[in-house]
Amino acid sequence: MSESIPVMQVKSFIKRAEPVTILPDAPLREAAKKMADEKVGFLVVVDPSDPKKVVGVLSERDIINAFGYGKEDSKVRDVMKTDVISVRYDDTVYKAARLLSENNIRHLVVLDEEGKLKGVLSIKDLAYGEGALFSIIF
Repeated sequence: MSESIPVMQVKSFIKRAEPVTILPDAPLREAAKKMADEKVGFLVVVDPSDPKKVVGVLSERDIINAFGYGKEDSKVRDVMKTDVISVRYDDTVYKAARLLSENNIRHLVVLDEEGKLKGVLSIKDLAYGEGALFSIIF
């Protein structure tokens, strides 16, 4: 008798009630401080007129690269990535895991059915969260 792995949705794995966001015109130093204060390695950059509209993302790696190349006085908009890789709130975690792996990234923006910001899913959420893939596989 074979057991099947249940189909789980992204929404079951999001750990934070609200994603940590920042505006495009914020100084990069403010973004770094926000990451440190919130204990996150990823910020969602949102439209100043619509806090649920994603315009980019900023990772620890982006900040380190900027600081390393003398751009510490830049704005978030100068360093953020605008090619945002996302999943829908009701997508499967298997789709999310595939996107993380294929794109060599650690975070995905999670959107609702209208394309508005719902959360962030990290590789850590998938690996160690409640009902995590790791615990299902092993």
